[in-house]
Amino acid sequence: MKNLVIDKNAIKKNIRAIKERAGGLTVYADLSADACGLGLLETAYVLRDEGIRNFAISDPKDARELRTHGFIEETIMMLRSTADAGELTELIDLGVVCTVGSYDAGVAINGIAEERKTVCEVQIKVDTGLGRYGFSADELDKIVSVYKYMTNLAVVGVFTTYSDSGRKAKNEQSQVAVFASVLERLRSMGFETGVTHAFDSSSLFSGQPEGIDAVRVGPAIAGRIPGKNIPALTKVGFIETSIEEVGWFTKGHKISGGKRLRKATRLAVLSVGYYHGFGVMTMDEQESFFRRLFFPARNRKFVKVAGHKARVMGSVGMMHTIIDVTDINCTVGDTVIMDANPLYVKGLARVYRQA
Repeated sequence: MKNLVIDKNAIKKNIRAIKERAGGLTVYADLSADACGLGLLETAYVLRDEGIRNFAISDPKDARELRTHGFIEETIMMLRSTADAGELTELIDLGVVCTVGSYDAGVAINGIAEERKTVCEVQIKVDTGLGRYGFSADELDKIVSVYKYMTNLAVVGVFTTYSDSGRKAKNEQSQVAVFASVLERLRSMGFETGVTHAFDSSSLFSGQPEGIDAVRVGPAIAGRIPGKNIPALTKVGFIETSIEEVGWFTKGHKISGGKRLRKATRLAVLSVGYYHGFGVMTMDEQESFFRRLFFPARNRKFVKVAGHKARVMGSVGMMHTIIDVTDINCTVGDTVIMDANPLYVKGLARVYRQA
């Protein structure tokens, strides 16, 4: 038995916490990366049940999947700016709000919309420091050209993504100021900015949104904001597996990672490893070198067996994990719960429950 278990009620709890934190602002649910591993469609259904009607995606196939499965009236926004004709054609046909992050992207979208004798709704992306997509603040003339000369585009929003969201307040504040300046200059020239949004999951739970109309969240839906423990959010997703082997091993016995047992220990083997996503962390989630060097206890990993914490012994293997069950009454086949971020889980069936 090896499954990734998703608790729908936990997702609902997180959505309510997000909406409360947003304080009445519109919430865009970022469903990129298969809804951060929670599952695109199942998560979208839960979001819709909780009143979320605005979705952001990063791949046209996600928009197609949503539209095909009944998400017809919902607003779907493509976060990524692209000038690829094939992608843009599909997005326009699906009624997706496209992102214009460059002059070339704007020209490409406008041309395809003109060929189809339609008007495509777009949002303009402003780069305030992340450096991936978007017009820089000193390219206001290019942004203005979208309004003035691309007649088959209707600007319905302007947005940005902060590079240091929730981590470096000073840097984030400077980016907030850059974005606000771009909005102010556009408005002073008589252009409508539409829906403005900037805050992502990290910044939403570390600052107070001001001067914007909407927030955009992804990891917060799963309750897993990198490097943060937010009391209002519940972590969603865990691996449920069973004990494969169990037995006693003598002092000095070598275990994974080259370490040796300091005393006789009862060990259990689980056929889940880092390939499946257990014990995997992003750079943002890793602690500093100093802490890892001088506080090794912080690196310890645990699982749950029969409601008891069992420490992971040695290194997590690619396909297996060894745990200490010396003081736990358990046997082969017993259930084990392993915390894992769904974003990194692979090779396991996804099971949805309502606890």
